[in-house]
Amino acid sequence: MTNAGLADKRARTYLLVSVWLVIAAIIHLFVVLVAYPSAIYWLSYYVPNYEFGFVRRGLGGEIIRMLPDGYYFTAAYTMLGASVVVWLIALGVLMWRILSGQPGRERRVMLALLVPVLPFSLTYALYSPHPELFGMAALVALGLFLTNTRTARPRLIACALYGSAIAALAFVHEAIPLQLALGAVLAIVVLPKDMSPALQRICLMSAVVPGIVAVLLAAGLGRKQVGSLLCEQIPHRMIENPYAASTSVQNTLDYMFGRVESKSDYHDWMCRYATPILESNFSDGVQMVAQFGVLPLLASFIVGLLYFVGTTWAIQFFSGVPVTTFLRELRGNYVLAVLALALMVPVFMTAVDWTRWWILITFDVAVVYIMYAASRPEIAKPASRSEARIFVWVVALLVIVPTGAALHIGGSNF
Repeated sequence: MTNAGLADKRARTYLLVSVWLVIAAIIHLFVVLVAYPSAIYWLSYYVPNYEFGFVRRGLGGEIIRMLPDGYYFTAAYTMLGASVVVWLIALGVLMWRILSGQPGRERRVMLALLVPVLPFSLTYALYSPHPELFGMAALVALGLFLTNTRTARPRLIACALYGSAIAALAFVHEAIPLQLALGAVLAIVVLPKDMSPALQRICLMSAVVPGIVAVLLAAGLGRKQVGSLLCEQIPHRMIENPYAASTSVQNTLDYMFGRVESKSDYHDWMCRYATPILESNFSDGVQMVAQFGVLPLLASFIVGLLYFVGTTWAIQFFSGVPVTTFLRELRGNYVLAVLALALMVPVFMTAVDWTRWWILITFDVAVVYIMYAASRPEIAKPASRSEARIFVWVVALLVIVPTGAALHIGGSNF
């Protein structure tokens, strides 16, 4: 087969892969919107507000409280949906920037099509729409800006804006700055090619420190004994609750196929599961993790670690850019990266979603690695036939497996 014929055949293959990605995305949307609508869980992040004083995680609910009572559910669902839409737009922009570097280069196409099937991408947005999706989108924006801007002042402004946004998100969920600190450090250290050490230090301080300060404020100043007061103001409405029906595999399938109904009163559910969290502290979180069990935690950790290893391998294999080349760009800043990673230790200590924590660590590293790889000359190397074949199988499989839905292995979500 001639080179032109081979190129045409592979172009058709990548087009078919793209079509399959769209079909799979529609299937996932059907699952989360119709077959297994789990919004009752994710809406809990927007229940607390500041009506009875400052509380952690209260900013999202406070925005909703500013609106008339009749718009409560419209506003809550809008905020939940906005996090998903913003993150998917960020992924789309990232894919476009990968492809726009050198149109027609095969490895760019492979890397761009790999992005939506990674654990932190499409299925994470649809099956695990936590508020950190806003922060993840902000980190993508920061990374892309640093990659394409050469002057100091815009870079400093971008880092300061990012730090301010992450600090604000800390009042929606206090773990967000800790979850994304590693990504910010890697983006600032690796992506700009000519940043001076002095500017780098200022950018790091501007991007990371405000979020950490906000975390400390949320933890130290938030009122604890307001759960019952907030409970009283939560409106009543019967909404879908698939978790109540998911007592066994058969019951779950019965619910998904419409053979049984499962609804709960929004007020009662939030008063039972959401508002009591506001009255817990660090030691309560540690105790909850300890009671979860060693085996489930270990299994959750291993699965998350496999996500990290698999994602790193896939980026290296399909982009042609070795991970060692990426790590060398840290240029003696390994201590900063380790310190940023260490901020995840309190998160692991106080919450059992250990697989999810690894997904976020994977995101921090992978999203910067992807942007870095897209700017490297290695990505222009032709892909072999075996690499193209492996790519098709990897993407076709990963897009149908909801890897982003995994919070932890074993135990209950509540």
